[in-house]
Amino acid sequence: MKERVGVALSGGADSALTASLLLSRGHSVFGLHLLLTHTSAATARATHAGDIAHQLGVEFRVIDAADVFAATVIAPFYSEYSAGRTPNPCVTCNRDIKFGLLLRTALDSGADKLATGHYARVVPHELRHELRRAVDHQADQSYFLYAIDAAVLEHLVLPLGDLLRSEVRSLALQQGLIQGKSSQDICFLEGQTLRSFTAERVAATPGDIVDLEGRVLGRHDGLPFYTVGQRHGLGIALGTPAYVVRLDARRNRVVLGTADALLSASARLQDVRWLVQPERDEFPAQARIRYRARCTSAQVTLKESEALVRFLEPQRAVAPGQSVVFYDGDTVLGGGVVAETFARVHDAD
Repeated sequence: MKERVGVALSGGADSALTASLLLSRGHSVFGLHLLLTHTSAATARATHAGDIAHQLGVEFRVIDAADVFAATVIAPFYSEYSAGRTPNPCVTCNRDIKFGLLLRTALDSGADKLATGHYARVVPHELRHELRRAVDHQADQSYFLYAIDAAVLEHLVLPLGDLLRSEVRSLALQQGLIQGKSSQDICFLEGQTLRSFTAERVAATPGDIVDLEGRVLGRHDGLPFYTVGQRHGLGIALGTPAYVVRLDARRNRVVLGTADALLSASARLQDVRWLVQPERDEFPAQARIRYRARCTSAQVTLKESEALVRFLEPQRAVAPGQSVVFYDGDTVLGGGVVAETFARVHDAD
């Protein structure tokens, strides 16, 4: 069935090819661009997205979402880093902005569906739609989409999920759709490093760097500049490899330890969301602790609004603030945000 589809045109090759593919399939397409900040770089991306829409011969509209993006995504990002946590702003943006505000705008503008350039798949299954990993597992972005509302899946089109990234690049090149710079993981950094961006915007209080026994080893520049698993840039020579194993916000301390001290046997998750509602309070799943990590076998136990995940093999550098996402094969079940981790399984009970 031919449908009217709003396409999120970011200005990059992936979203441009998404629009092109839908046009080739006979759909009625119009472009939507989210203006997320009022910087010159953001304005340039909007202009480039408009050029792509003109090249493809489709309607185009810019949605100024800078204020809501600042309040919904950037402000919590600052707050989490200040609290010594490692936030994932892409999860929040996808849930509230791209598949929240943008989807509503597309539907209100007469669209039947919203399409984006994400590498993931939406597949009808029995009485529901399921979110599944992309065919190209190396490019898969389903990790960032676990928190979207299950009800929106029936309104989404993700054409790139069935293609290899190399195929996408080749097709975009053939059609003259590759221009400009590639996007970065955190879009609002605008080319800055995370450290420099954070230093300009987050109040950082220096404090002690300590070992696991609490012995002072040196001074840190502020918790926002450190992350669990970090080894370099600590300014301390101990003679043996040392890693950030914990950020103690209450005492304003960076805690160092060995590689073994980075291992977590289990984690408690908050803000748990499900695309496939669990049928039992305890069940096995494949768990991914960060975007590029491999899935690992785990046991999930639900406790009211939280979840406890026990890893069959201890996982390295599981940081509070990160998301753990659960899969059944290629199907995304859901996930949650790490509240705390435990070196031993029984410590979580």
